[in-house]
Amino acid sequence: MKPLTLRIFVLSLLLAVGGVTAAHAQAGGDPVKKRVDVESVQGVLAVQSLDGWLLADSKGKNSIAVELVVPEAKTSRQWFYFIPSFGQPSILVHKSEALAFVNVPGTKIEYSGYRDLKTGLRTLLGSAKNIAMEYAPKSGIASLTRVDSSTISMVKKSGVSISSSADLVQFTKSLWGPEGRVAHYVAVHHLTKLRDEALAFVSERVSSKRPVSEHDVRAFLDNGYRARGLRGTISVAIGDNTAKPNYVPSVRSSRAIKEGHLLVLRLTGAVIDSDRPIHASLSWVAYVGETVPERFHRVFRVVSAARDTAIGFIKSRASKRRLLKGFEADQLARGEIGKSGMASRFLHRTGHSLDTSLHGDGANLDDYESHDTRNLVVGSGFTVGPGLYMTGDFGIQTTVSVHMIQGDIEVSTPLQTRITPIL
Repeated sequence: MKPLTLRIFVLSLLLAVGGVTAAHAQAGGDPVKKRVDVESVQGVLAVQSLDGWLLADSKGKNSIAVELVVPEAKTSRQWFYFIPSFGQPSILVHKSEALAFVNVPGTKIEYSGYRDLKTGLRTLLGSAKNIAMEYAPKSGIASLTRVDSSTISMVKKSGVSISSSADLVQFTKSLWGPEGRVAHYVAVHHLTKLRDEALAFVSERVSSKRPVSEHDVRAFLDNGYRARGLRGTISVAIGDNTAKPNYVPSVRSSRAIKEGHLLVLRLTGAVIDSDRPIHASLSWVAYVGETVPERFHRVFRVVSAARDTAIGFIKSRASKRRLLKGFEADQLARGEIGKSGMASRFLHRTGHSLDTSLHGDGANLDDYESHDTRNLVVGSGFTVGPGLYMTGDFGIQTTVSVHMIQGDIEVSTPLQTRITPIL
């Protein structure tokens, strides 16, 4: 087996064992947010032949670093957390903000001015030559870069070369873990109930000849989110607004919902009161009437076939323990839509990573907005949500959330098989 292939194989085995975060506790024993599991990271570093992972942040701009290191207060100055391939981690922090890192495991190095910062950084890195950071300017995936160029330049002047931390991020932030999986399914439960309530709300209003608008439904759902302890995004679109992939109704843009309209709901959410709030995402297509016109059914069949093709492909690869890259699933879905002659109407990637961020930091199903060569990994999740948009007329999207498990996948949100008439 070639060295690169061997490394990828070992990485996939490491991913198969599960999450890589470990809980820490405050002095009084109360649980706090989970921090990165250093030993697990070091196992990945060994496979990748890297000397360490340097997590760097300034003013909370690197959300990956903040989530994995968990400073206990907001910071405004640069800090660095270095996990070496062997030994204990160490952290470089400004003297005025050292208290925020008292309970972060590792040796503390403090600095005051920029001269101290540069000296401290060289001390922090020690003899390391090849390290990983959230920086990938050549990857074509803009979301992989979270560290500014001036910081990268300063780090390189310390005598190291920098590789992307993309795989390390997938081992840490993007794996759901048992708690995250439970929180995700709680979010799915709430979103499904809210979908049903929203459709019933529209049906009741239209049937009783009472006015109802896109914004009214959004406000109705927003109240439901607050009552159920969710945070997320709400899109309610009718008519030609459904042909706008990122449409969110406002008071000004909102349109009245009437009989004969196509209605598309796009709901995302995560449980606020959770130690690991993994997001869920679903969309639902309804028709405000008794009989759905064939032109809507025809497009829905094309979109749902693309969704099911991607899901089937991922499931097949998972059952055979074969690696699968994000762009491959997107290519399959896009090819399926291409058979209908409507490829130009598919305006976004097939799916995106789901973790503690709605647009997570794992692999996306994408060969359109970027060429995502990262592997889909056991323990991570993502959406599968192709769509077709006929500008000025209507659009249809069908989105589900998916979780990769050992040898299989879980489609966690409802899988819509036909447009729902709601009168």
